Amino acid sequence: MSLLWSPECEEGDADLLDTLSAVLQQPPGFISDLPESSDLDLIESVAETIPADHEILLLGIGGSSLGTLALVDALCPEDASRLTVLDNIDPDTLAKTLATLDLELTTVLVISKSGGTAETTAQLLWILDAFTKAGLSARDHVVAITDPEKGCLREVVQQQGWRSLPVPSAVGGRYSVLTAVGLLPAALCGIDIRALVNGAKSALESLRSATSDHALVRWLTGWRLLHDRCPNVVHFAYRDRMVTLGDWFAQLWAESLGKRFDLDGNEVFRGSTPMVARGVTDQHSLVQLFVEGPADKQFLMLDADLPSTLGTISEESAQLHEDFNYLSGKSIEELRVAELEGTVAALQSAGRPVSVVRFEALDEAHLGAWILLMKVATVMAADHLKVDPFDQPGVEGGKAVAFARMGKAGWQSRGEAIESGARSLKPAPAIRVD
Repeated sequence: MSLLWSPECEEGDADLLDTLSAVLQQPPGFISDLPESSDLDLIESVAETIPADHEILLLGIGGSSLGTLALVDALCPEDASRLTVLDNIDPDTLAKTLATLDLELTTVLVISKSGGTAETTAQLLWILDAFTKAGLSARDHVVAITDPEKGCLREVVQQQGWRSLPVPSAVGGRYSVLTAVGLLPAALCGIDIRALVNGAKSALESLRSATSDHALVRWLTGWRLLHDRCPNVVHFAYRDRMVTLGDWFAQLWAESLGKRFDLDGNEVFRGSTPMVARGVTDQHSLVQLFVEGPADKQFLMLDADLPSTLGTISEESAQLHEDFNYLSGKSIEELRVAELEGTVAALQSAGRPVSVVRFEALDEAHLGAWILLMKVATVMAADHLKVDPFDQPGVEGGKAVAFARMGKAGWQSRGEAIESGARSLKPAPAIRVD
């Protein structure tokens, strides 16, 4: 297994090795609770209870869904049709989804670490109503993934006798893709979850013996040196199968690093803004900004070796016009690589910092390794910014107002306090479209 990573810096700072060592000596939950064989046995045993002809409806938001989407899109896009992910509460989408489901042949995975996520709870109650109207037992159709001991979803599981899997208490939602949160739906789509976890463990071993030449240390050195000038990170995937990996990274990076207060309680408003781009499509939309706009971005270009079944363009077709002749005998893959290399060159010529990562294969081992490396990178970046990578207080304000407006007990005063500090938005006159 090899991730070929060409970071901006030729050598990493020694003090980052000290930071890495500290992380590994007191590992966060996503490292200490990496699944063992017995954990994977349990996940696989639950997967075996789900009929092979069932569609899978995943109810979850943020860390409960983004990792799964990244895994399935990257590793088994041909099998993704079995899985439907509902990660929003737009009634239009929910109604259309219900209209397409055969509920008798559907298993629902409801995923919430806290067990009280409003959006997921609403989705669950909505689908339970649908099961009841169809004369079906939720016990036969629902699997819950939640905290092993606490939370209202865990209480419901115990009351109703639903099948369930635990999310380790020490693993937060956005770090949970290599727990049952991501591994059960991955297994149901045919992904080798043992190879995925072994890939993560292999990357972890590489970090235990890392020197200043390690690619992650070098990348973080460059990110840290450039952060004040280039605080934003563009995740630029040049394979369609890797684009949703950028969505997973964006939540991990943004929610972990964007903080109003530092570890000492000082108001600092720190963070690093992620942006997701797709090559080559966004060469025709965003690259103009990237090359000639504000020099405030660092670029992480992702590629992977994939077999291609497409041949070359025939001479006969290329003769359709003289301007097409240069494509004669060339493959689409050759053009894709040329576009990637051209964009890298254009960015570098404009003085933009670029790192390029190439997966020698887009498989479970490589993806597991990358996921582990990006989690560690996030924690180390938080150390540099002196912020807590595991909380998300900024998310709670909106929840408080929503809970108060929906009448949830105990939230009224907090919701009113937040709304009292909000600026009133007055609607402008309507724009008529005749």
